Amino acid sequence: MKQDLDRLMAERNLDAIVVEGPDGLDSANPDFNYMTNGVHLTGTVIKKRGEPPMIVYRTMERQQAAETGLVMVAYDRWNMREIRQRTASNFEAQVEHRRRMFADLGIAGRVGIYGTVKAGPYFAVMAALAQQVPNLEIVAEFENDLFSAARLTKDADEVERMRVVGRKTCEVVQAVVDFIGGGSARDELVFDAAGQPITIGRVRALIGREIAARGLETPYGTIFAQGRDAGMPHAEGDDAAQLRLGQAIVFDIFPREVGGFYHDMTRTFAIGYAPPELQRAYDEVLGAFEQVMGELEAGAPTKPYQDMVCQFFEARGHETIGSKSPIEEGYVHGLGHGVGLEIHEDFGFPSGADRGDVMLPGAVFTVEPGLYYPSQGYGVRLEDTIYCTPDGEFENLTPFPKQLVIPIARS
Repeated sequence: MKQDLDRLMAERNLDAIVVEGPDGLDSANPDFNYMTNGVHLTGTVIKKRGEPPMIVYRTMERQQAAETGLVMVAYDRWNMREIRQRTASNFEAQVEHRRRMFADLGIAGRVGIYGTVKAGPYFAVMAALAQQVPNLEIVAEFENDLFSAARLTKDADEVERMRVVGRKTCEVVQAVVDFIGGGSARDELVFDAAGQPITIGRVRALIGREIAARGLETPYGTIFAQGRDAGMPHAEGDDAAQLRLGQAIVFDIFPREVGGFYHDMTRTFAIGYAPPELQRAYDEVLGAFEQVMGELEAGAPTKPYQDMVCQFFEARGHETIGSKSPIEEGYVHGLGHGVGLEIHEDFGFPSGADRGDVMLPGAVFTVEPGLYYPSQGYGVRLEDTIYCTPDGEFENLTPFPKQLVIPIARS
């Protein structure tokens, strides 16, 4: 949570942090958006330990800067035209502008850098700055960085926003189920109420309309994969393919508020009926999901839950990533990941080395076991988004049933 930033800075021995947001039109900068309370603008957030954060803003965006609620500092406080006249190149001008900024704002000591930037130019400027400024050490964290730790736990307002996105996401999935179930089947193919073929492309268009109607967006699309494609975890599905009876459909949907918090859920469906091998795999995935949910414990390390699922599946004859790598069929991925301003936040259930992730109160993450057999023409995944409450309970933010078969009339 944001209230943890000073504590996290102290733990990392950081005197200040700099969060870059180079393009106000780009919402894919979660650390910067986190600090600006979701306001999009061009600028840089600077925070000294124990002091309120500042937004260094461009004059044309002073209104947006005011909306952030941060201490406002104009970029033009340091005259770039005058600096360029005194320096030999644009690179030297950028370094000098940042040097003056740090000097005037008292930014010194160990300074952590975050945000989304072009790595090469930014590295060049910061490396040169560190060489020119005494008592300045530029710090870059490789994993479990300050913002990953802060954003892992959500406050009450953030969780309520995520609840709303979860409910809206479930409404979209229900609209798809109703559309399919309201059609009819003929010769193992699915048609709508007007007798027109239902293709994956038509379903995807419906998903887009339903998402937009609820004020959400899907920056990374949606997975709606049938048959063999369902057996490949990230196959998006063939828009030209018509829906067929009895084939596995993996429907993985991950929308967000516009520029805000994500939700992530997956359901596996079969229209009309499920072949025995698909039903068996579905029951086993559901069994793994329910076992994990029954044993979640606040403060517990995450790796044992991944190991638990691997053991669950291996006991039923499936290969898993826990004992085989690389692996293409069986249980091929981790149990879940963090969710928030990014769809995959820096938190997980590892199969390999244990990073030490634990389920902290306030954390939001997915639970998503799956079995994948493209060679046999099917795959199964079930996924809900889960919140570890401040009192150590677990709230499911995905209020949607788990039912494999979508009933449909036959004509």
